Amino acid sequence: MKRKQCLTLELPAEFVDLCAADGVTPETVLRGFIADLAGIINWASAPRADGYGSNGSDERDMAQAYYERVGYPYLHR
Repeated sequence: MKRKQCLTLELPAEFVDLCAADGVTPETVLRGFIADLAGIINWASAPRADGYGSNGSDERDMAQAYYERVGYPYLHR
């Protein structure tokens, strides 16, 4: 069984402003990045109810590269 976690996070004005300038909601950006990083694919034939879905294979690769470059997989080992 997969577990879900709810998180409340204050977003910096710079991020909110960036999203607003591009006409996209912060939720859309964060959901997309999370889906790309976690490899969540939202198939048209079986859509996910939670709204998470990757933006494509290149985006998944870039999200994973970012995560590894920052060092998240190695920080707490």
